[in-house]
Amino acid sequence: MAELELEEKTGNYSLYKVKDPALLPDTHILCAKSTRDVLYSPHVAGKPLQDMMEKNGELFATILSKKVLQKEKRQNTCELVFLSGGLFYYLSHGFKRAHSFAIPQCFIGIQRQRVEGREGDFRAISGYENFEALPDDANVIIGDTVATGSTLVKGVQLLLDAAEAKGTALRSINAITLAGSFAGAKKLAMLAKKHIAPQHPGCRVSFFACEALFHLMPDGTDLRFLMPGTIMPEESRKEAVSRYGECLGKSMKCAVFDWGTRCKNPVEHYKEFLKYCEEELSSQKLDAKAREVLSRMKRETQEELSEMQKPI
Repeated sequence: MAELELEEKTGNYSLYKVKDPALLPDTHILCAKSTRDVLYSPHVAGKPLQDMMEKNGELFATILSKKVLQKEKRQNTCELVFLSGGLFYYLSHGFKRAHSFAIPQCFIGIQRQRVEGREGDFRAISGYENFEALPDDANVIIGDTVATGSTLVKGVQLLLDAAEAKGTALRSINAITLAGSFAGAKKLAMLAKKHIAPQHPGCRVSFFACEALFHLMPDGTDLRFLMPGTIMPEESRKEAVSRYGECLGKSMKCAVFDWGTRCKNPVEHYKEFLKYCEEELSSQKLDAKAREVLSRMKRETQEELSEMQKPI
């Protein structure tokens, strides 16, 4: 069973270290109002979501700077952007606001494909790579949602290949996720042990997750709050019960739904979320708290969908 140790508590956030032999030694859980605003508003998309994530980009830049990049040269720091979900972590925006400089950026286009006949199993396929901005002695930061971890592992493998091709050393690899699973964090730890450490001795690998290491459902996509496989601080558990109640805390389909769709195609996300609400509200399994929360989210989603139908 994982152990949690409070590392730091400020007026803006709490940071916990996660101790588990299956995980990286540098595994952390970040709790903050700005991250909770996104995680507990899975119906929000479009501009409101982007505004929230710009704030989180600044928070993420602050945390990464303090915990893994302190005293590192700016010229050695770069972002590896997974297209398209990674764009909406706004790490570049965060570093500009927090530190007044633009970080170099590398890009990878990655898509997950289901493995036929194996529920919840995915392979990641790369269709585009650009590592022109990868510096030597690189401190690489990555922002993306992490479910099975297949996309993250594929991206880091491509990073290792690019570093080898360029003769570049990697000083650290640092992943930060708004919603990440224990399974995904474990997969990164395995990659670090088997491939990163042998190729780049001394390379520090860290993983920062917001609010919890979520329980990953059998479909390999949905991340749940109050489930046996979730690792979360007590303050996160209390927050989930307060916002959702015990019933919805277990049954809410996913902490973030489809992150790519939610960020780049808000209308489609609104329709998907409304379908989910209608199915849940028509069932008999919800308690009063769950019905109240979902009814409010449904109403707000319908209002946003109506706004999108207005002329520019």
